[in-house]
Amino acid sequence: MTLSPAILCYWITFLTKALPPRTIGTFIELLIGAMLTPTGFVTNAWLMVNMRNHWSRYYKWLQKGKWSWLALARQFVRLVLVTSKQDVVHLAMDDTLTLRASKKAPGSQIHHQHGNKPNLARFVRGQCWVSLAMVVKRSDKAPVALPLLTRLIPGAGNTGKLIAANSLMRGVYRSLQGVKVRVLVDSW
Repeated sequence: MTLSPAILCYWITFLTKALPPRTIGTFIELLIGAMLTPTGFVTNAWLMVNMRNHWSRYYKWLQKGKWSWLALARQFVRLVLVTSKQDVVHLAMDDTLTLRASKKAPGSQIHHQHGNKPNLARFVRGQCWVSLAMVVKRSDKAPVALPLLTRLIPGAGNTGKLIAANSLMRGVYRSLQGVKVRVLVDSW
């Protein structure tokens, strides 16, 4: 399938149905800016497009806006299901360790560095994230993972990777009802 402006507009319009009407303009500006920049950072997206507002407004919209990440993720799942038309939906879960120097970073704690990277110590300070992605095939039949949701593992409490993975699945399972689903989880 060739991506035309009409298809892109349909996709964006489809996604905006999950947002309050007042926030749609801000969402579209950030989305277009993020698509144009290789990094996807808010500041870079703001620099790529001649935005209407100061960059702090977009940052605050992401941090404290009156909209739901979960509703947007569910709408994205629906969009992928409509456009990919697969017999079986493949989901992938994985954990990622983001290195941190500060003990004050949310969820920052000492982790075993199971990647056995020679330039890192066996135990490192970092944040552990669990991510859920949907794997689809592109038009050239190459698989690609589309990220849906990510959750930070808290530094304290009784929450682990499996509980986080379960909550990510609960977030999108209603959007997948009536569809055959396979889930790939790495060996934590």
